[in-house]
Amino acid sequence: MDQIDKQFMPYVLIIHKDQLVSFPNSDNIRHHVYSFSEPKTFEIKLYRGTPGSPDLFDKPGIVILGCNIHDHMVGYIYVAENEITAITDENGIAILESKVPEAVKIWHAQLSDSSDKSISVPLVDRNDEDIWQVIVDLHPPVVKEPRKFKARFKQN
Repeated sequence: MDQIDKQFMPYVLIIHKDQLVSFPNSDNIRHHVYSFSEPKTFEIKLYRGTPGSPDLFDKPGIVILGCNIHDHMVGYIYVAENEITAITDENGIAILESKVPEAVKIWHAQLSDSSDKSISVPLVDRNDEDIWQVIVDLHPPVVKEPRKFKARFKQN
């Protein structure tokens, strides 16, 4: 999970339980990466380059990442428990090469007010062509205002 231009790249990383994740910093400034999420709580204090050893993600769930220096930096690691996992493309389409289940579990950062919850939804057959779809309404993104600091100078 790299940091490029003060952003986590990729924005969402899918891994499977018991995988290791490295957090290289490709920016020319320091970052302080952390997570308070239940599946993985950790902190990598101010650093440049690549910190020591990668971190083990041994519990399934959604790990929300932040930078203690740059409040707008948010990223997600989806730690999957089973093998049938996919991320959608820019059109919201994901291809699952598997027997069609009755329902699928979906997660998106804008799915609800809580960005660490997933939902289970039924699949709908589209045009009897073995193409199944799910339509999900997303909440508008939360836009955080950057902190503003007022300079206080004493005039003589």
